[in-house]
Amino acid sequence: MTRFARLGMYQQPELSPLDRGINGYEITHLDCYDIPAIDLTEHDVLIVQSTIDQDHLARHRSSIRQFLEAGGVLIYGGHLHRDWLPGAAPFVPVAKPSLAAYRIAEVADHPVFAGISAEDLCFRRGVAGFFARGQHAPPDGAEVLARLSGGEAVTYIDRVTTPGTILLQATCDLVGYGDGLEGPVARLTTQVLDWAAAEAREQRRPRQPGLAAVHSGSSILHRALTTGKYAQHLDGGLIYLPDLATADLSRYRGIILPERMHPGLIADAAPNLLRFLDSGGTLVAFSGGEPLPGFLPGVTWQHRPTNYWWWREPGASLGLWSPEPEHSLFDHVGIRDCTWHYHGVLEPPEGAQALVALPTGEALLYIDTVSTAGTLIVSTLDPLSHFGGYFMPATERFLDGFIPWLAQHTTTAGAPA
Repeated sequence: MTRFARLGMYQQPELSPLDRGINGYEITHLDCYDIPAIDLTEHDVLIVQSTIDQDHLARHRSSIRQFLEAGGVLIYGGHLHRDWLPGAAPFVPVAKPSLAAYRIAEVADHPVFAGISAEDLCFRRGVAGFFARGQHAPPDGAEVLARLSGGEAVTYIDRVTTPGTILLQATCDLVGYGDGLEGPVARLTTQVLDWAAAEAREQRRPRQPGLAAVHSGSSILHRALTTGKYAQHLDGGLIYLPDLATADLSRYRGIILPERMHPGLIADAAPNLLRFLDSGGTLVAFSGGEPLPGFLPGVTWQHRPTNYWWWREPGASLGLWSPEPEHSLFDHVGIRDCTWHYHGVLEPPEGAQALVALPTGEALLYIDTVSTAGTLIVSTLDPLSHFGGYFMPATERFLDGFIPWLAQHTTTAGAPA
């Protein structure tokens, strides 16, 4: 049975239909000031009251993140003004309140709104503005369920920012919006709860270990790893770098370790990452100028000055080539897609496959299946930080091929050939 909880500051004197359980679900009431003493992960679905103390939640945002990292489903409707909900932007009201601005222009074909029209949502007893009076700009990769006439996303589902699921609504409380009303909108509460229960069951379903990426909290990695066309392949979700040392990596078949992250926190995670490799996992490590982690087996990195401006010289070329042009990676990317600049060179251990190299023979990307029981992919290219910084078109082309190729590899046993 799905374990629902409502997080708030007080209960209304008169119990709502939700609180009375007429929708078929038992709701546990939690006082927000009991955070962080209470364990939110004991519940599957957390409904957060619109009038919640957001300052308190911001102080204890780690409790909310822990709930979502455990695969929980969180529902919130209201106006965010503090940073407590991962991936969510502050509420922005419509520029000029009016009937036209408050009209719902788009409602997705989704179980939450099944059989409920834009008009049903827009008007409450003939008055507009109760459903939404602005928006929380959705993160890249979120599923938008409803928009206002100005295109503002007022309802969205975020399965990208964390391993859990967030249903965010601007202004109204979705689980109470239909209370006391007649017509199709009256079933909104039940439909939201039914969807949440199904989502929670899906979240709790045992899954094959998938592909995950480590993120440092930086804006560049957030953009790179939550952009929809890449995030769809990260079925293992994201691992927050400070949690990497203690995370259960057996949940994953592949892990991407991006460039430009804190070396001390990466070093702290060395035992965990080495166990992951020894268990047969695939680890991808990029360098953006910083030395690659010294604990990675067989990795020999040497500094080389980075020439960012070579392409400005007439007839210039880095001259990159592949010693293994028939490798499956090159069904997805070409050498041109690997060409922008590089941060140091690599000396692959004996038996490893160099895939991208300089004319002088030093490797910029190689695959090593001999140093551990797993697969280690190492590169001195830095595609994630450049794409995440909205800069360097070649890096997007590289990721467009590399991420799907890597995801395909990590769903099958054995090293990529």
